[in-house]
Amino acid sequence: MENKTTPKFLKDDSLIYFAVNILLIAVFFIERMYVYAGIAGLILMGVAAFALRRQIQREKDLKNYIIDYTKNIENLSVNSFYYSPMPISIIGPYGKIFWFNNKFKELVGDEVENIESIDEFVPGFPVRTLDDNKEGTLNNIEIAGSGKTFNIMYYGLEEGRFGEGISYVCYWNENTAFANLKAKYNDERPVAMLVQIDNYDEISEKLDKGEKSAMTAEVEKILNKYASEMNGFVLRYDTAKFLMMIENRFLDTLEAKKFSMLEDVKTLKGSGDFNFTLSIGTGVLAKNLTQLIEYAKGALDVALGRGGDQAVVKRINSVKFYGGKSKAVEKRTKVKARIISYALRQIIDQSSNVIIMGHRVGDMDSLGSSIGIYAMARSRGKKAYIVLNTVNYALKNMYERMKHEESHYMEALISTDAAMGLIDPNTLVVVVDTHRPSYTEAPEILSKVDKIVLIDHHRRSEEYIDNPLLDYIEPYASSACELVSELVQYMDDHIKLTKFEADALLAGIVLDTNSFTFKTGVRTFEAASFLRRNSADTTDVKELFNESLDSMKKKTEIIERSEIVFGDAAVSYIDEISEDSNVIAAQSADELLTIKDVKMSFVLVRNKDYINISARSTGPINVQVIMEYLGGGGHLNMAGAQIQTQDINEAKTRLYEAISHYKKESKKQ
Repeated sequence: MENKTTPKFLKDDSLIYFAVNILLIAVFFIERMYVYAGIAGLILMGVAAFALRRQIQREKDLKNYIIDYTKNIENLSVNSFYYSPMPISIIGPYGKIFWFNNKFKELVGDEVENIESIDEFVPGFPVRTLDDNKEGTLNNIEIAGSGKTFNIMYYGLEEGRFGEGISYVCYWNENTAFANLKAKYNDERPVAMLVQIDNYDEISEKLDKGEKSAMTAEVEKILNKYASEMNGFVLRYDTAKFLMMIENRFLDTLEAKKFSMLEDVKTLKGSGDFNFTLSIGTGVLAKNLTQLIEYAKGALDVALGRGGDQAVVKRINSVKFYGGKSKAVEKRTKVKARIISYALRQIIDQSSNVIIMGHRVGDMDSLGSSIGIYAMARSRGKKAYIVLNTVNYALKNMYERMKHEESHYMEALISTDAAMGLIDPNTLVVVVDTHRPSYTEAPEILSKVDKIVLIDHHRRSEEYIDNPLLDYIEPYASSACELVSELVQYMDDHIKLTKFEADALLAGIVLDTNSFTFKTGVRTFEAASFLRRNSADTTDVKELFNESLDSMKKKTEIIERSEIVFGDAAVSYIDEISEDSNVIAAQSADELLTIKDVKMSFVLVRNKDYINISARSTGPINVQVIMEYLGGGGHLNMAGAQIQTQDINEAKTRLYEAISHYKKESKKQ
């Protein structure tokens, strides 16, 4: 290795002369040779003057040396940046380009000399990301027209180095090959679709064997046509169930067309003008094939839970819905109700106690169905409780009757805190009239128990109670009370409902059908007939809905201030906060549907922390989809949502946007 020598001007040998002179002077004094000592002193002074002069010169030489050395370093640094094999640029605030090296110029072209902003060749360059993080990496930035993508490593320079604000040095590291490989991998990833004919059993009863087979074959033909266009295949694994596998690259197109196979299948008509509908569960972007099928199964369960005639796409962090414009098909057979009732009986028998709860801001349906489950638990000899933290305006009449006719229920009605104290390892929780944990009367209870049974009639939403031991979701049903009434019939031959309990269950059915007007099927009347045989009285039930004169006046005011928008939607609102506002809003929404040419109605009502919307429709309009745009849900004809604002006008604007979006989407289908 070459030795590094110190520059000559930095070497100092004056110390040697000083030492020799001082030694001589000392000797001369000792020998009393004073003349020689004086001469030596003069020589010492001369040496000192010479040393001082050399020191001044040395400082000048050192300064010049440092300047020359620094210039060489700077030239070397600039050259290394400019001729670096990696493209480098310096970007200022708002994307202005201050400097770039030779490789960056080769990448962009000579026109870079005339470009002021980086947006001109990288549209949408995330300048704000640079401002939020002073150093980091921007991934997969594509230069327009080049077909190349880059990962950009950047760090901020001192503020003011290039004008006002902070500028950033950006190193453009090409990753085109990796990006292309990743895109190819994602494009060719498998997508699993589980397809089921919703109403196969119901339609099959009305068709002869040959026609039924022909229609099923036509469905399979339609699915095969779509699969072949998407590099996939269809496998029929049951009478009315299919597995379809396609490549991921085609899924966006399929979603853009709203799964048009749903409508294609509806065009197949049987001899009695009957047609099939499909439910499709789609699993996407799973870690492996096993998880992919699990995603598809979960998506299919959601589609069926929402009433069928729709496709559900499940990714790891999202669920999207397509279709769902048809009413849920009523199932005539009660086999499932009998099976569920038997299973529920076994679960109750194996439990130490039963805690029942509906949704918060309870109504006749949630409390009525809770009372029905309470009667079941009582018939099995189990201690049961109903979680009810507040008795709102909608429940006042039923609560008063309960106090006078069934006073033992007063001990069964408990608060959330009391319920938490009753939980043990064998406690059973039965949730009725909702399947969304955040909507329950006491969400914290769900995390404390292992045994949960779910009974609901709402179309299933993305939010769902995890891993229920037993779930009974039937969107065709008018109400939770209808489902519970059927379960009561198969629970035990010796179960006997009291008159109050029968009235409570019938009141829930009356509420959710708007006195047997909406969502009323054959099984709804059969359930009502059963309750009537158990002493339910329609006159007494009607009294549960009696309201004050003030409430009647409020409804009149709501109808008076309503306005017609989009030609077929009636919208009104309640601006003051009161305990009966939500009930009056729901009743007013029903009343608004009686206006000529009105196909949907919405009443907004102010609550303490949010604006609640009651939505109703008649005919083909699906207000559930409209409410889902706002984070709510419900049924095709009856739904609701909560908007986190205190501004009625803001809530109305968001509602109008949701209605507009729904109408645009409906036109595309």
